[in-house]
Amino acid sequence: MSIQRKILAAAVLFLASGTASALLSPDAELRRLDLLQRAAGLHAWRDPYWQKLLYYHKTLSGGLRSSSLNPAFYLSKWGNINPRLEMEAEIDGLFFQGNDDDSPECLFPERYRWLRRELGLSDADFPRRKCAKFESWKAGLDPESVSLIFAAGYLNNPSTLYGHTFLRLHKRGGDGADLLDYTMNYAADTGDQKGLLFALKGLVGAYPGQFSTVPYYLKIQEYHNMENRDLWDFPLDLTQQQIDRLLRHAWELGKASFPYRFFTRNCSWQLLPLLDIAEPGLDLEGRFHLWVIPSDTVKAVVTSSEAARAVWRPSLWDTVNWKRAQLGPAERGLALQLARGDQRAALAGLALLPPQRQAAVLETAADYLSWRFYAGRVGKGQLDSRTDPLLAARAALGPRTPFTGGPARPPSVLDGHDSMRLGAGLVSLKNGPAYELQARFALQDLLDDPAGYLPDAALEMGSLRLRYEPRYNRYYLKEGVLAHVLSLNPWDDWVRRPSWELFAGFQQAPETGAQSGKADIWAMNAASGISMKLDGAVRQVWFAMAQADSGFGPSLNSGWRAGAGLKAGVLASRGPVRALLQARYISYAFGDTRPLWAGSAAASVRLAKDSAARLEYAWRGGERETGLYFHQFFFAP
Repeated sequence: MSIQRKILAAAVLFLASGTASALLSPDAELRRLDLLQRAAGLHAWRDPYWQKLLYYHKTLSGGLRSSSLNPAFYLSKWGNINPRLEMEAEIDGLFFQGNDDDSPECLFPERYRWLRRELGLSDADFPRRKCAKFESWKAGLDPESVSLIFAAGYLNNPSTLYGHTFLRLHKRGGDGADLLDYTMNYAADTGDQKGLLFALKGLVGAYPGQFSTVPYYLKIQEYHNMENRDLWDFPLDLTQQQIDRLLRHAWELGKASFPYRFFTRNCSWQLLPLLDIAEPGLDLEGRFHLWVIPSDTVKAVVTSSEAARAVWRPSLWDTVNWKRAQLGPAERGLALQLARGDQRAALAGLALLPPQRQAAVLETAADYLSWRFYAGRVGKGQLDSRTDPLLAARAALGPRTPFTGGPARPPSVLDGHDSMRLGAGLVSLKNGPAYELQARFALQDLLDDPAGYLPDAALEMGSLRLRYEPRYNRYYLKEGVLAHVLSLNPWDDWVRRPSWELFAGFQQAPETGAQSGKADIWAMNAASGISMKLDGAVRQVWFAMAQADSGFGPSLNSGWRAGAGLKAGVLASRGPVRALLQARYISYAFGDTRPLWAGSAAASVRLAKDSAARLEYAWRGGERETGLYFHQFFFAP
């Protein structure tokens, strides 16, 4: 605890004690008591805005508790569970005697702005404190507008699978200059921890989450350059009064910390109450109850704000890839050689090209080297040694504009389907029909329309398929997916990223010979391999991966099995139609050693933004089935 904080706590507690008269004059004590009575008459601590400022929420027992874990966020010893005692401590804080910057009013400027207004206090009654530290911080930011930034999902980091959101504060008079703007960011303090414990602690809220103000260019470097993520800038139509309110409360949040939970109290959720303070009429927090996905919060915030069209910042790799596409085959070879091969020979070959084409090759190679550096493929020394000759050669060509325009703007998350999906289907089995109901909490599989989401990727959490077979009069769980993450990264000489897949959930395993609906096993598998993209009238992504597989269940011999095999297939798409053909063979070396042949041939068609139809033929062991399904996407707060 800082010295200032100790002074403040001692003063407030002393004022709240029966010896307050020893500190205050009789007139001041009468004014203090009058303010306490005035607040009691108004029941001011019950005001929704006051409770929003302190993050009070109802408990199961019917009481209130603030979600902030940091005692520095309160003036009262019981402030985290009692809004009345906290308000009385705030009133006592008006009589704080000491350095203005250490006063409660300077530590919590938005609380005291509201409290002054509610109690009808004029500057003559209580002269405003000179909060030099707060005013200096506020002047350094000096935003004229605010926008919501959405960083696209990043499958290589479990904490950012669904993307990340934060606020951008546009510096007054900065004309959008990245070096001048700041961000308001909420994130978990996880240290360097990774792996299973990292995920488990994130699920139960064991990490503290805190707000920070960070220069925008650092966020660009982190997301746009290092993690190869597109950034979407959604302007918000906040007035200057609302921006000031947001800044005052953001200053208060510097003394708060909250339990960070990946699916509920995450980066996206914690921005909602902050924006509700700026504009209480939005009630964004009230729209989310069960879970929070960044793409959903973007939709909720942006649809509540009449603002300008979103600005898209393509990732560094998108820019490199676009420039590469403007080069001819020989030019692409030279650019790659300049960045990774015999640079002297490449520069000699470059001299045979017209100056305009030389400039295009040199700029592409330099950008590609920058991407390799940010991606951790080369060190600073190698970056400089290879980039300096390219920059010198480019400077010798003089002012030129080898590229005009930029990468084609993709659909944003606003254009994508909603996150939750319900479905119903009719299934044809060998011995009769079956009926199926489906539910998926989030977010995307390979056959769903990828507009607004990661292409050639699957990210499914909490997917259920409940089936009814009339011949047995039996309901059973056809599939229950805890998590399924797949990333098809087409092989590229410039990037060389593997394709990979992870799966964990319940499945029916008819290859065990158990009766339909009684062959459920818990399955986990992981795969890695390569994929190849073919562009044309029909876009195709072919893939082949080695897969390790395991299963556990009473229908298996010995109750378990473990083995490995191959998985291959092709994903094809044209317009609203997508098709997926895949097959796998697994040989089990341990436990139940019976092998597995399985696969599917499926096609989907987008009927509207949030609806689709799907036809699927699947085989597994000796079982065959054909299903026709209808899917509806929606937002479920």
